[in-house]
Amino acid sequence: MRARKIDNTATALIAYAKSIGFDYEVVNGTFDGVLAWGQTTVCVDWKSKGGELTPAQQRMVARGFPVRFLSRPEQLDALKNEVTWNYLRGPV
Repeated sequence: MRARKIDNTATALIAYAKSIGFDYEVVNGTFDGVLAWGQTTVCVDWKSKGGELTPAQQRMVARGFPVRFLSRPEQLDALKNEVTWNYLRGPV
């Protein structure tokens, strides 16, 4: 079995995600892991600038699978705002 290549941005982005309150668990499958904010979980894949989706990821996206592709800290800030807003808003 071939070892998965870890994206260049992953370590710094995971550290930043944790510093703003997310928990993180590695998956190492078609996507890299899961971020958690309380009971809210978000499937994520770390991408370097210009990084492309793999064929398997393209198929997931085509099926509407909820995975976020992140490459910048600002995207994590926006994700935190989104999940905290949804948490504060409550069930719809």
